Amino acid sequence: MKKYGWTYGALLLGLLACESPKGYVIQGEISGLSDSTKIVLYLTDEDRYIDSTWTDGDRFQLKGFFEEVPQTLWLEVKIDGKDTHRWYQSMVLGNDHVTITGDTSDFPSRLQVSGSKYQDQFREFMAPRLACTARDSLLVLILKWMDDPQHQAETKEMIKQLSAIDRRLDSLEENYLFTHTDTYPSLRYLNTKMYAYPKDTVKMLLDRMSPELQANRHAKPIRTYIETESVSIGDPFLDFEAEDQQGNRVRLSDFVGKDGKYVLLDFTASGCGPCIQANKELRQMVKTYSDSLQIISFSTDSRKELWLNSLKRDSVSWPSLWSAEDVETGCISVPYEIRSTPRFFVIDPQGKVIQKLRGYGKGSFDEQLGRLKNKE
Repeated sequence: MKKYGWTYGALLLGLLACESPKGYVIQGEISGLSDSTKIVLYLTDEDRYIDSTWTDGDRFQLKGFFEEVPQTLWLEVKIDGKDTHRWYQSMVLGNDHVTITGDTSDFPSRLQVSGSKYQDQFREFMAPRLACTARDSLLVLILKWMDDPQHQAETKEMIKQLSAIDRRLDSLEENYLFTHTDTYPSLRYLNTKMYAYPKDTVKMLLDRMSPELQANRHAKPIRTYIETESVSIGDPFLDFEAEDQQGNRVRLSDFVGKDGKYVLLDFTASGCGPCIQANKELRQMVKTYSDSLQIISFSTDSRKELWLNSLKRDSVSWPSLWSAEDVETGCISVPYEIRSTPRFFVIDPQGKVIQKLRGYGKGSFDEQLGRLKNKE
């Protein structure tokens, strides 16, 4: 009887052990790290930290569980515990047992990360770009000289060289998409480049991927792109519902056509430098165009608190909207083809899209929207 009870108990424990989730384990040994250095794991897709530890000598360990795999991460080393002084390494991991080895000089991209098939795929995809040291050198000089009149000609030539390199790298990455379709790097690449392909091609590529990848968060905006029509000049505006800064559920149609005003629909993001610059001019436009124009901002931020904090920072007084559903599926930003921010759409009082403006330059609104200015 005791033997039966023990056997049954052992079997039950074994079944429970099989059913319990197996998470990730990251074991690192990086020479050059001092004892008690803070190591942080940053989830890039959600823009937040998820784990941290301290080194024991030059070794450390992190443990946890990902509800969805794979995940794109940064391993950050806080130098002297400060956010302003840090090293980082990009990684793509599942719930794997991973080892990280190397030296502090190997940051940001040359640490050895082993034990994850997703990281191996990521390394293969990124190999041409990482090997292209000429691009890095050109970029450093361009950033150094771009505002120096004495180096204007050299800078222009280097930008041409950089563009040529980027075209070659883009071609190699596109080739990876079509020859290694069922991989996570291909899913991420397709997510960012889907607008460049016909929808039937995008559907064909997505259908070639595993059920695991098709269920990944980055596949959902691709499905949205396949299944919805894009907004073009001359089309009626695409209506949507979102949350405003007061916590109310509102629709874009609540603003379009009211009092005979035009609507400037501004797609923005809290960490976008040109968006922050544009907000300065938008604040003035609220006054200058008060009788003819209604500004509506829509934030593409991944987290609600990032959006709300940016409103205070930028003194946004006009309606600003955010949608958790859009973060998940791209149901708003994908039909409007928001590849980058800022992006602006001008909607006339009849609800027709009459202008699309990409990016921001000082005075660009006055140039494009001057005819809407109040008549004195």
